[in-house]
Amino acid sequence: MKTAAVLPALGIGDAILMMIASHQLFQSGFCVTTFHDNLPELAPWFPNQSFEKNPSDEDLIERLQKFDLIIAENDNSPRIKKLIGAFRGSCKTALPRKTPERLSIFYPTYSQAKHGLLHNLDKAFDPDRPMAENIGKAIASLLGLAEPSTNNGIAPPLPLQHRSHSNRIIIHPTSRVPSKNWSSHKFLKLAERLKNEGYDPHFCVSPSERTFWEKAIEIGCSLPHFSNLSELAAFIFESSFHIGNDSLLGHLASNLNIPTLIIADDEKRMRLWRPGWCKGQIVLPPQWLPNPRIFRWKKNHWQRLISVGKVFKTFNKLISN
Repeated sequence: MKTAAVLPALGIGDAILMMIASHQLFQSGFCVTTFHDNLPELAPWFPNQSFEKNPSDEDLIERLQKFDLIIAENDNSPRIKKLIGAFRGSCKTALPRKTPERLSIFYPTYSQAKHGLLHNLDKAFDPDRPMAENIGKAIASLLGLAEPSTNNGIAPPLPLQHRSHSNRIIIHPTSRVPSKNWSSHKFLKLAERLKNEGYDPHFCVSPSERTFWEKAIEIGCSLPHFSNLSELAAFIFESSFHIGNDSLLGHLASNLNIPTLIIADDEKRMRLWRPGWCKGQIVLPPQWLPNPRIFRWKKNHWQRLISVGKVFKTFNKLISN
């Protein structure tokens, strides 16, 4: 049996998306190992898959040598450069070229000037299509499949019931990149408005963020604690909606067929990074740009341009679909 290694970028959202490649490889008869530091917590949701934490820089090449195919999501990190150097003979420590080319780099954003020429197995993504579609198309092309698919094989453990809490809304007000976060006081005001309409908002944040978001409890919302990502996924699966920034939870909720509303700063970036499974809504700042000075202000203060009322109005569109 052929073996394949899949190496997503650091983010958990990236890892869930790259599971599309892992699943299609498995469906095509490969024995697949997906390397990620946090994804093993979701192992119960991905039957038939094998996970390992990322090898250290010192052990990376030795650990990957045994695989027939290596797929890595480009994040412009030293790890990617090390893989290219070792498996394509562009450094002094390159491996002997005794086997056919086996390294495939998936480029979410590709620039020839920055990344050089694409190799035979490399895939450059279409910036106007969601990541899920791009990965599905890339792996289908790599494997010679007739039809691309965004199926990543996620399967909720029994006995969970999908969307069994009809009024429960997941609010995820944070992300790995603080500049992508909508204003905290607006998230709280939105939650109050949702409560007044009979909804049950729950603020889902990491343990290190809980202290800052205790204000959610003061306004009568829940601030649940989860010991791992599997518990969080179960909570999302039985909820009915998700509202948050461009982050992990939006992709996970969409993957679990939970309608999502994403509050984001940049329309161009969201063409690529919008959740790509369950259809949802995206709220963006106004697109008019009178002059470059205003553009810079918008980039740094985009949160001010999105009101609570606009998000609430968009949420009503989401629930009516």
